[in-house]
Amino acid sequence: MTPSFVTRSSRALTGLSKLGLAMVGAIALLGSAPAAAAVLNFESQLPTVYAGGEFFDENGFRLSVIDTHGDGTGLAGGIVNGSDPTTCALGGCPSGNSTNFYIGVVDGAATITRNWADATFRLRGFDFSFMAPVGGLAAGSYGQLQLTGNLLGGGTIFTALDFPSAVDASGNPMFGSAMLAADFMNATLTSLNIRACINDGTSCIFPDDNSPLISQAQFGIDNIDLAEVPEPGSMALIGLGMGALALRRRKSSVSQPATTVAA
Repeated sequence: MTPSFVTRSSRALTGLSKLGLAMVGAIALLGSAPAAAAVLNFESQLPTVYAGGEFFDENGFRLSVIDTHGDGTGLAGGIVNGSDPTTCALGGCPSGNSTNFYIGVVDGAATITRNWADATFRLRGFDFSFMAPVGGLAAGSYGQLQLTGNLLGGGTIFTALDFPSAVDASGNPMFGSAMLAADFMNATLTSLNIRACINDGTSCIFPDDNSPLISQAQFGIDNIDLAEVPEPGSMALIGLGMGALALRRRKSSVSQPATTVAA
């Protein structure tokens, strides 16, 4: 006959094994909860122009185009092929990028969201440049790219980045990589608004319909690195599962009688 302490020990080990496997599974699920980062590089889009109110989807995210003038339906954005020299023949497209990228034009803005309600994300980085209204502008402080994120739970977070001042041999502004502060990178966002302000000599402004600088607050942006954040409901389910496992273990330890090993 198998001694009772052996049977009880075996059952305890089996229970602990099951508990351990369940805990490992829960921890693995928790660790894998954030989905793989999505990069918006606009390679799935065709070169085109967009009016305010239009949008397109890429990699589970949506970019909505915003016209800040008139009735809100004018030209405000587009997709540019950086390897096509005719794309910006009449303007000053940024250089240093031979792939597709997005441009905000005529003081237009853009808003990024995920493709379903209440979904959240974090911004990890991107490449950007000033979008000159004409070619051959002198190097200098063109203005800033301004980012406003709507936060999960309410409120906003804001940052402003000076445009890279480097220019190519033709005087066109060049792309550079954004340097974001840690608090902005770690913020959980429900949406992100992107727009440019223009340096008028004393401050960075958003030109209105009566401004001589209208249509000059423009930008190019590419390789937007976005990290998806797990849904609150998913995290709650994981927490409930971990709690249930801990409760089961506690009940098991209370119900087991003490075992005395006879000599």
